[in-house]
Amino acid sequence: MSQVNRSMQAGDLVFHPRYGFGALRGVTHRERIAPLHASPSTKLEDAPTEDYYDIHLDEGGTLLVPLRRADSVGLRRLAFGVEAIKKNLYSPAQPLPDNFRERAEALRLRGQGAEPAAFVNSVRDMLAQSRGRTLSAGEKSWLQKSCQRLSIEAALVDKISIYDAEKAIQAFVQELSSV
Repeated sequence: MSQVNRSMQAGDLVFHPRYGFGALRGVTHRERIAPLHASPSTKLEDAPTEDYYDIHLDEGGTLLVPLRRADSVGLRRLAFGVEAIKKNLYSPAQPLPDNFRERAEALRLRGQGAEPAAFVNSVRDMLAQSRGRTLSAGEKSWLQKSCQRLSIEAALVDKISIYDAEKAIQAFVQELSSV
């Protein structure tokens, strides 16, 4: 298990790339969730047990993530308030592929990783890539959704309104877009 997930504990705010934001309620020990293709002859008492992160999702519902798979699915603890996002957005950009499809895939993969800075750095790199050219409709949509995701994280970490976080992040984005 990576350093990112080893430190997670009850009460931590977390992000799952597919299911969004939530709060970690703790670790629960349960029977392993059987795959759909499991044999009908498998007895419940023979099923192996496993530890799961028990997450209450902000959008409602509960998500159980096996501890052993937390990194590979991109589960991570929230780490970026407004100032941390600003610091990363203003750091030196890394190049993205020139090819649209390759760039989109690189951004998608970064967004699904468990490394906390990967996503905010993707926004930074996309902003740098966009200087001096018009973004495609898909790129504009990605950037808008990404800024919304950053705003939610900043609001949760800093305990401020999403509106205030969104306003601050949009100011950074506009400044960086006009450089």
